[in-house]
Amino acid sequence: MDSEDLEGMKVSELKILCKEKGLRVTGNKSDLIERIQQSSPNPKRVARDTTMDSDIDNAIDRLLDRHDRRKSKSAPKDTTETPETSIVEAEIIEEEGPAQEQSAKELILVDDEPEIEPDEEKQEHPVERQDGKPLKETEKKTKNKTEKESISPTRQFRITRLQVAAGFAAALILSATLWVFLQRDSSFTAQQVRYGDSIEFSIQQSTINIEGDDMVAILRDSISPSAFDQVCSEIDVDISGIGSLSVARGTDLDTVFPSDTEHRGAYSVYDAFGRVSLAAKQSLNHELDVDLQGKTWRENGIECSNAGWSYPENKLSMTTESWRHISDRSVIRTETDLEFTDSDGESTYVEATTFGTSILPGLGAIAPLLSIPLLPMDLQEFFGDTVLEEGASSSEDESWTWNVKKERNDPIHGYVYPISISNDEIEACFGYLRMDILVDPDIPWPVQQTADIRLDKSLATSQCSVFASAVSDAALPEGRLDMRMDMTVTSSSKGTNEIDWYDEYDSEPSPGDDRPTNAGKKDWASHMPDESDSRASLEQITTCLRASHPLSDAAKALDEGGYVWEATYSLNDEDWNLSWVDTQDKSGWIILDWIPDDQSCPIADSGDWGNDDPVSWDKSAIPSTLTLDYLENRLLNENRYAEVNEVMILDSQEERQYLGYRAVSGEIDDISDLLSSELSTGVVTVVLHSEWSSPDRTRDYTFDVAMDATSSRVIGWIQISTSSE
Repeated sequence: MDSEDLEGMKVSELKILCKEKGLRVTGNKSDLIERIQQSSPNPKRVARDTTMDSDIDNAIDRLLDRHDRRKSKSAPKDTTETPETSIVEAEIIEEEGPAQEQSAKELILVDDEPEIEPDEEKQEHPVERQDGKPLKETEKKTKNKTEKESISPTRQFRITRLQVAAGFAAALILSATLWVFLQRDSSFTAQQVRYGDSIEFSIQQSTINIEGDDMVAILRDSISPSAFDQVCSEIDVDISGIGSLSVARGTDLDTVFPSDTEHRGAYSVYDAFGRVSLAAKQSLNHELDVDLQGKTWRENGIECSNAGWSYPENKLSMTTESWRHISDRSVIRTETDLEFTDSDGESTYVEATTFGTSILPGLGAIAPLLSIPLLPMDLQEFFGDTVLEEGASSSEDESWTWNVKKERNDPIHGYVYPISISNDEIEACFGYLRMDILVDPDIPWPVQQTADIRLDKSLATSQCSVFASAVSDAALPEGRLDMRMDMTVTSSSKGTNEIDWYDEYDSEPSPGDDRPTNAGKKDWASHMPDESDSRASLEQITTCLRASHPLSDAAKALDEGGYVWEATYSLNDEDWNLSWVDTQDKSGWIILDWIPDDQSCPIADSGDWGNDDPVSWDKSAIPSTLTLDYLENRLLNENRYAEVNEVMILDSQEERQYLGYRAVSGEIDDISDLLSSELSTGVVTVVLHSEWSSPDRTRDYTFDVAMDATSSRVIGWIQISTSSE
């Protein structure tokens, strides 16, 4: 049959012809013609039981045939054939026999875009009502629908082919999701932190309450001078805001030694001894709204009154970067930048660098507890490889008690595990530390963390161990500190490669590398050994004191077995300020002007500490130390501590700079005593101090450095900037 004959046939005739040839009958007129022309002279399509397409085609063919027969019976003979619609019928058939085929339910598939042949559209006549007027389109549809319903012997469904596909897809997705959910393991281990991991979080309903002037003094003195100078006895703080935590991924440029590039993502960082170590860098940011209130001093500045002190609507912006050694996860270095802006717009800036110790003095071993509320917990560091599942709990010999509760579907975070945590030693000795966290197995930090802390050594019980009790008595002031912090993760992103914790690396310094030996230590006589030949040494100044002022209290104290427990040298005018103590626990101070030309040391001022004696005589507790000259040169070495060297370069005569040391054997109260957390009976700390003003005289700066005189280990440094009065 040639093309002209096929073109002259109607679509219905072409479909019948296709059916006779065993061809598919779907498509428009051109598709049918092409299919017929490409077929062989006697094509017979054999139904295949193994494919869904052939089953559907056979069902459609049979239903089309039945549909055509019904149309021919119901349509008037004198009317021109109406165009083919896109409605086809398909039967769900069983293979047992024709009886079941007759009773099968019919499924009508409606094409999403009905196709009408142009030739047939021209021949279409409008359907008329009994009154001779054309039917409206809606009436036509209603009539066609009624006719089809009356024709069909069974109930019909109307769905589009697109809906069929969507239905199959939805069913597959649902079944796959259910399978994954039912097959997933309900236990997990804490997620390992990766380079590039990060979260963002919000802080709400968070408060800090401090009672007792000794406790208040920790915060007041650490940032003085500031608005907190007016606070006494009580402080209440309300906190809210946002924050973020991320583990930075370093590049090859962030490492000093070429061999360290094997640990891509890590950073080279200078440690407490000025050596280069390899570490993972973590950044913690806070943007907080802070409301403050409390009590203030009476007019005499000595007694605390009941008068209220209130500073609402303050801003606190803080960034803390810490570096953890990849070989043992210990904190090598921490750098904190803090800006506090009060409601009047006055700002205080704090820049602090510490090496494994707290920025706040006076708390010793307790200080790390105060970082818990502000820092999302590292789950893998806390739980290790412990399998976490419903009912899992800590062992009896652990100081931290925790238990995992039943998994639940949180409205914000999805499926999470609630875990409760507390510390038994703290509860037995000085209050409590309790945490409730929600854990998503795919995130290395809690997605929600609530910390509740109370520190008050008056709450000690008979269960308090000797060591913990000593920590409390030595490091925790009188008073009470309450902290509650609620933190919720708002977004998270996953990093790349995991951190190689506890892995050795080629450039790793050994414990004794670039550190002074015990051979360099010397016992004290009447002061810390100095032995400097580039400035007036302590040996020179004490010799001059005894020779030139033998009747002074300071000279008598040294002659009778006392010692200089604190000494400060002015780098500006070469004066020495000596604080002494005698064998009867009497303490005082004396300032000597050093005149290099004639090696003289006139007394500039002197006095007694009186009832405020800061120390008691305890020479046996003073350890052997390195010399002051050696430690000074090491501390000011720009290749070890570039930041310290930069600050201590004298820019103007108005800048005041001091070098010295301090020996303590009791309670401590300033940055020079940060080593108190080691509970040593005697601590000697080398200190550097600088103070200056900005060129425009609008801001005042102070800078303090502390170093352990027995090991040359730098404890840290802190710079504070305030508005000039």
